[in-house]
Amino acid sequence: MSKNWLKRIAAAVSLTLALTSLSACGGSPEASGTAEGTAEGTAEATSESQPAAKLGFIYNGSVDGRGFSADCNRQRIAAEQYTNVESEYIDNVNVGDFERAVKMLVEDGCTHIVSGSPVFSHTINPVSQNYMNINFIDYGSSMRSTNIFAYTESIYQAAYVAGMAAAYNSTSEKIGIVADPSMLYTVQVTDAVQLGAQIVYSSAQTVYATAREDSEIHSAVDALIGKGCDVIISYTASPETVDYCEKKGVKVIGSLDYRDSAADYKNLLLYFYSSRDSFYLAQYKAMEQDSWQPESYLGSVGNGVVRISDALPAAKDGTQDIMDKLIPKVASGSAYIFSGQLKDVNGSIMQREDDAMTTSDILALSWFVEGVDLSLDTFIVSKDTPTVHELVIKK
Repeated sequence: MSKNWLKRIAAAVSLTLALTSLSACGGSPEASGTAEGTAEGTAEATSESQPAAKLGFIYNGSVDGRGFSADCNRQRIAAEQYTNVESEYIDNVNVGDFERAVKMLVEDGCTHIVSGSPVFSHTINPVSQNYMNINFIDYGSSMRSTNIFAYTESIYQAAYVAGMAAAYNSTSEKIGIVADPSMLYTVQVTDAVQLGAQIVYSSAQTVYATAREDSEIHSAVDALIGKGCDVIISYTASPETVDYCEKKGVKVIGSLDYRDSAADYKNLLLYFYSSRDSFYLAQYKAMEQDSWQPESYLGSVGNGVVRISDALPAAKDGTQDIMDKLIPKVASGSAYIFSGQLKDVNGSIMQREDDAMTTSDILALSWFVEGVDLSLDTFIVSKDTPTVHELVIKK
């Protein structure tokens, strides 16, 4: 991330605090009582009523409930409150419908399009070339282009802490993970879980299962339990893994924002999620000031985008203590997660003892580390074939 963007985010946050303070004071300028003063006030009001930019968000899932798209949409609304930027969205968009959704939003006056899911990362580039006068924000990419701002996240940092906490709360030394392949960096997340688990048990195993729909998630969880996993980590766009583990009485770690509902779960150990409010706010302010540029941004634990909750009541005593030791190291970059000798699942040495992966190396990682159990077949039976359905623009 460039220093300019650090400054912009800091400025945006400062402006937010200033706006909040002004609102709290409740004061208003003294009326001049002149026709000139009235005219100026009317002109200002008219100017302020015109949005500086209009954003269109495209979500792969539904904004209802507690899923990934719902989290993104709440963050969109939270950031919009403090700017003169208008936004709208279309949800439940298949990859095959992405260009149609872009066309609808552009025709409705959107000047910027935000891809709200990594499933669109391969289609956004060719589509954007058909709209060179429109700016795009690509969720899930680290490579910017002429009119694409590349936004991605080091969510594997939170997975590393989750793996450690899961192992600490495990007696079988077997951790299960239910991963949706359409999520961001599933290999990196799974590897980080395993490396975190090895902090507690050198012999720890992470059993990997892929699932997407609710019924598939149920099958994956059941299979993981059958493999001896007594703690399961969810990495899907759906909250169903956490919900189903709760029904089964299995300890679970979530990957969505459970701040408003964590008390409803007796088996939830902790959760991690991405909070993009500050990122969106910085983007909005740049659009307001006509200084928006296509750059690259990496959300992380260090800059507050990737967040990890405290240990919840279901967690074993001492869980928070070890999290308190590990999280600051992750945030500062001193926890070198992918460092030292690393072997793949076949025992082949992939990295030497004195090496450490760069961020680019990590984001490009395509192999599972030793200790990840890939013996379970995928549980995904649903088809990815796009279906034509009605797309609706919503505010």
